[in-house]
Amino acid sequence: MAQSEYRRLQRIAVHGLFHTYDHEILLNLDDRVTLLHGPNGVGKTVILGMTNALLRERLDYFQRVPFGRFVLEFHDGSTIELASDEKPGTNGAKYKLILTTDGKSRSAKVSATSPADAVASEFDHLRRHRDLPQHWVDLRDGEVLSATQVLARYSEDPPPSTRRRRDDTSWLGTFLKSANAHLIEAQRLVRMDWEPKARRKLRTRGWSPPMISSVVECSADFQARLDDTMVQYGRQSQALDQSVLERLISASDQLTPSELRDRMLELEQKTDDLKKIGILDETPTHPFSEKSLEGITDTHLRVMTLAVLDTANKLSAFDDLARRAGTLLDNVNHKYRHKNIQVDHEEGFVAVSENGQRLPLTSLSSGEQQELVLHYDLLFRVPSNTVVMIDEPELSLHVAWQKRFLPELLETVKLSEFDAVVATHSPFIVGDRDDLMVGLGDAG
Repeated sequence: MAQSEYRRLQRIAVHGLFHTYDHEILLNLDDRVTLLHGPNGVGKTVILGMTNALLRERLDYFQRVPFGRFVLEFHDGSTIELASDEKPGTNGAKYKLILTTDGKSRSAKVSATSPADAVASEFDHLRRHRDLPQHWVDLRDGEVLSATQVLARYSEDPPPSTRRRRDDTSWLGTFLKSANAHLIEAQRLVRMDWEPKARRKLRTRGWSPPMISSVVECSADFQARLDDTMVQYGRQSQALDQSVLERLISASDQLTPSELRDRMLELEQKTDDLKKIGILDETPTHPFSEKSLEGITDTHLRVMTLAVLDTANKLSAFDDLARRAGTLLDNVNHKYRHKNIQVDHEEGFVAVSENGQRLPLTSLSSGEQQELVLHYDLLFRVPSNTVVMIDEPELSLHVAWQKRFLPELLETVKLSEFDAVVATHSPFIVGDRDDLMVGLGDAG
């Protein structure tokens, strides 16, 4: 998506949060990082959740949040407003949704019925539990079912995280195509397995979905990305090799001996970097050395120019992956003690002790896993032109690691080009950058 088409979020406002708080948050668009700081209970995590829910059209989230009015404003002046029509926080509450953009407004009455509510309403034997929120009773035998179990047993649709609400507000969906959101929750070390096979098993009474380790999942995801890049590299190399004679005959441009020497040195550095990262064990290079430049003829110069430029083009397939992987390894390995993370073609990432022994990724401490998962998410899973919401990055991190979080985040933001809103309790996360901080306190 072109930068001009991306609507950057510049203001978040909520009124009547928990019947108590009014918060106004202006995002720092220059540095692209905004820190929400404040005591427990003022709504930092909930504000991230509300922002993510509205930007991704998951209005059932608002069903469990007492509030009066919630507004998102973008850099072009467009706004999305959700206002409660009924008592906030009640099941099936109605809201007024208003989109204002390009000087025009559209509105609709929408409900916050959850996916589980919608599914349960289709079965006469399912009734909401009187005392347990988001639980239902099977009237046939009295079994109590959670929202997860209702969806797994009675719906063929994906789980709540991928369901779309049914209200006829397609105009909002069209608008939100230019406003991406990505939420990194505080609990990020494990997740439920929602693969179709697992969801079918969940229909069995008493069965719960297995939990997937996030570090293992990151490793597998990187391995798949590396495989895809190797395929791209192979295709690019094959195409260049097949046309080399034709291009050599028609070649007219050539580098000077001095330019060629500089390019050869650049390629040597690049191949060394790829080997150091572990992306390639043996990187191809041009078949020449600096000595080859002595007494070189124009014909030889054209041949060497083509060979060096082709090698550079082949290796360019690794540019983005190598830049991100290198940043990830630098960020985590200078913190880990007596071990480091390395790239492995079969497994993706492996942990290696200082004496060379491989360690399961799940044997890393919770803080080490938090570092790997968070940095991987930011570097590999967040598309450019996205507003990223990060909840409590300080979890399980030593104070020294907390102090490094913000400088590393600012560098990652430059690399991946996204905006970040961070909810934190830690003064060490903020450090000396209180210019990026928005304090959330008691209502005025």
